[in-house]
Amino acid sequence: MTFEDRYASAVRSSNLRGKSDVQGAVDVLGAAGLAAKRTPLGMALERLFVGDNAAAGEIVNILAGMLVGKAWHGDRIELPRTEAADMARAVLAWHRDGVCKPCGGHGVLVMRGTPTLGDQRCTACRGTGRLLFDRFFSMERLHLARWLVAEMEREMNVAGPAAMAALRPKLDIA
Repeated sequence: MTFEDRYASAVRSSNLRGKSDVQGAVDVLGAAGLAAKRTPLGMALERLFVGDNAAAGEIVNILAGMLVGKAWHGDRIELPRTEAADMARAVLAWHRDGVCKPCGGHGVLVMRGTPTLGDQRCTACRGTGRLLFDRFFSMERLHLARWLVAEMEREMNVAGPAAMAALRPKLDIA
């Protein structure tokens, strides 16, 4: 079972009693708290994806700060905090729900009058099933938006293993 599965279960658990010999929900939540110190963005994304919509504001603040720093230190571009926050919201919205609406994420269109998928490729997403990311950003800012998506994915890949490392003493691994 992955950490994401354990975390989703622990968040919804009604039993937060800890036992010294068994790993429980309280241990998973504690590990998540420890992992949040190492990777605050990654754990905020984990919280968001298990249903804590309040984490979105925290994520936007973190992402906006990262964008301002990257723009200035990487490219010597002065990016206003409000524009960075708008970009962060757009990137997060695409990441959360980037499914192409015309084809429903299938990449092909539904045949008229039927619920059956046809063989005509969706022109809106070019057959990918996802909204085209590049359309949301100006050419001057596109590289920053792409960098932000990569950072989000990297942080999410770090969060689970960091939490599992905190859980390792409790796991029954020989």
